[in-house]
Amino acid sequence: MEAFKRFKNKRLIIGAVITIILGLTVLAFISFQSTATSQVKTTQAIRTAEVTVGDLTTEVSGTGKIVAPDAVDLAFSTTGKVAELNVNPGKLVEEGDVLAKLDRISALQEAVENARLNLTKAHKTLDDLEKNKEITLGNALIARSEAAKALENAQKSEVNKYSPRCEKSTTEVYYFDYMYARHEYLYWYNALIKKSTGYGDMYIQERMAPYKESMNQNYSNWKYCEGYSDLEIEQSKAAVEKAQADYDKASEYYERLKNNNGIDPDEQALAEAAKKNAELQLEQAESTLEGATLVSPIDGTVLTVKSAVGTILDKDTYKSPYIEVADLSKPIILASFDEADLASINTDCVVTAEFTSLPDQVFEGTITQINPAMTETNSVNSIQAYIRLKNNSSTENLNLPVGLNASIKLVCPVAKNVTIVPQAALKNENDGEATVYIVSSDGTMGAIPVKVGKKTEAGAEVTGDLKSGDLVVISSVK
Repeated sequence: MEAFKRFKNKRLIIGAVITIILGLTVLAFISFQSTATSQVKTTQAIRTAEVTVGDLTTEVSGTGKIVAPDAVDLAFSTTGKVAELNVNPGKLVEEGDVLAKLDRISALQEAVENARLNLTKAHKTLDDLEKNKEITLGNALIARSEAAKALENAQKSEVNKYSPRCEKSTTEVYYFDYMYARHEYLYWYNALIKKSTGYGDMYIQERMAPYKESMNQNYSNWKYCEGYSDLEIEQSKAAVEKAQADYDKASEYYERLKNNNGIDPDEQALAEAAKKNAELQLEQAESTLEGATLVSPIDGTVLTVKSAVGTILDKDTYKSPYIEVADLSKPIILASFDEADLASINTDCVVTAEFTSLPDQVFEGTITQINPAMTETNSVNSIQAYIRLKNNSSTENLNLPVGLNASIKLVCPVAKNVTIVPQAALKNENDGEATVYIVSSDGTMGAIPVKVGKKTEAGAEVTGDLKSGDLVVISSVK
């Protein structure tokens, strides 16, 4: 009986122990379930990556070739024959070097001297207007006075049909003498016609002759003194009008001079226009002379020369570029990229270039210009950009020929100073939001909700409760 009691007590103790263990297990399970959404003690093999803060970049590849966008085309300014040619393609030249000349230099120099002489004359004309302004004003005043006197005389001499030419008594004498001579003339004229006087015709005609002459002379004198003819009246009127016009012109000229400090503004304007024209003619002559000699405007390399010495350049050919010079010390690449990369390419991209003909050399550069229009080649659109290679130990003494082909690589910033995680760290991504799991130093994982921004092959921009150096899970989370 005693033994049975001991066995029963032992079973109670074991049951109690089992009950306690089961309770603890249940409590541990409940505790684990309550924290499973935020922290998990990791026992599986996982891969992680660090959260970084910086620029999110993308890589773009393209092709290009060396070009000379700043090449200078030199053309002659006039016709002529090429008399001197000092360069050939590939020759290095310095600013100010004489490259070529035409054979018309002497004639063009003479044209310049003639233009200078014409300009000197134009200056003298203007100077004389200023120097002689007081004399000119005085002469204008004298001319106005003389015109006034002439007008006064013309007005005094003006006549009309009622204006007598002679004194009344003189006119009457001529009239009565005319009437007397006419009476006597008619007496003898009738005697000649009737033939009843007994005098012969010869006698009668001799008697008639002096009366006829006296009659005609006195008639002319009478009519002359009696008034003026229509022609004389018109002439006197015209004389007054001319004198008035001359006076008005002289007065206007004098007033114009007086109001312009003794200088005729019209003459001054003409003289200034002549001076301006002479200046333009001289400038043109000097430009033509200068353009008959081709001088390098830059330090560079001669790319092309159109023809040899002796070539005649006529009016249809002299304006065409004759020599092309470019500065190849700072190589420029015209690069082409796929239109799909349009949003990524900008002037902040880090550029590296490699040339097949120059193995084991990598060149750095910067994008200086992105063409705003697409370029179509074989129905394929591409983006074109100019890249200037940097001067460094690799390129300082290297003469990269125009047309040399290159492979281009760009590393372009998509977003600056942002939090970046690998794309594999984004879990349950949907509509710009995702979950990122971070691993703490004790090996536990925590789920962090984030918002997803721009993404590239290098990673994704996120915003949330992450900081640089956090470890994020990039493998599957079970």
